[in-house]
Amino acid sequence: MDTTIPTPQTPIADFAATAETDLFSFIDQKDYHTVLNKQENMPYVIRLGGIFLCLEGEGDVIINEQKYHLQPRTMCLAFRGTILQSLRTDDTFKGYTIAINIDFIHDINIPSATSLYMLIRDYPCVVLTQEQTECILELCEMMRRKNARKQHPFRMQINSQILLTLCYELAAIYTQYHPVKRQPCSRQDTLFRRFLSLLATDITVSREVQYYADKLCITPKYLTIITRQASGRSATEWISQTVIVKAKSLLSGTQLTVQQISNNLNFPNPSFFGQYFLRHTGMTPKEFRRTKTQ
Repeated sequence: MDTTIPTPQTPIADFAATAETDLFSFIDQKDYHTVLNKQENMPYVIRLGGIFLCLEGEGDVIINEQKYHLQPRTMCLAFRGTILQSLRTDDTFKGYTIAINIDFIHDINIPSATSLYMLIRDYPCVVLTQEQTECILELCEMMRRKNARKQHPFRMQINSQILLTLCYELAAIYTQYHPVKRQPCSRQDTLFRRFLSLLATDITVSREVQYYADKLCITPKYLTIITRQASGRSATEWISQTVIVKAKSLLSGTQLTVQQISNNLNFPNPSFFGQYFLRHTGMTPKEFRRTKTQ
């Protein structure tokens, strides 16, 4: 079988941006830096889920605070709510990604479906055989072709059945084979990854170092020490960067007003948000939005 990566129909910047009328979307490799905030190295919460398959080269990915090594035929599954923190690859790396809701693996008609769901959640990466790789890519390519038939009266029903078939194949793989082991890390690295995870989920709750230190059961001073050791940046800098990345995403990717975005990010008022954004970017929120619409 030819394992050439299918051409994506709709490159997306959000794993969860699949339209309501679609069960899945394909993500071009050139968009990985957007999907995973690779350039910013920021944590990212998946709101849909997906399958990621390494076809060539090697790399490392951090999923839910755990680091995994990628090699050819390594497949990673992600459910809704999964937190991705970084993806580092070599120059020969080639990957295949489909944004897809695979949560209903939890409900498919097999023994111990719940236990399997928890296994995949806790150990998301597995190395496939060549036969398994071809099988997964064949099903994904079939979904791409069938999904392209926008005028077909039963397109969604057909898509659902192919997706169900894919879930059974994935369940079989995880039932028969041992997942990729997590790579060990120091306590400081573990705390740093947990801090990034908290930023991904709680940045709209608080912008105070004390808040995150309390969540980690350490002092603000120690949190700043470990973040500087791990990244060269302080906890405050990470918090500010996370706020700005989120703000930019909302300004350029939604029709929300500045006031709504200010409320979303838990600022006391739009004026305070505007001053904060100006201080960190050199332009006001409205000016930034205009640069993205020109």
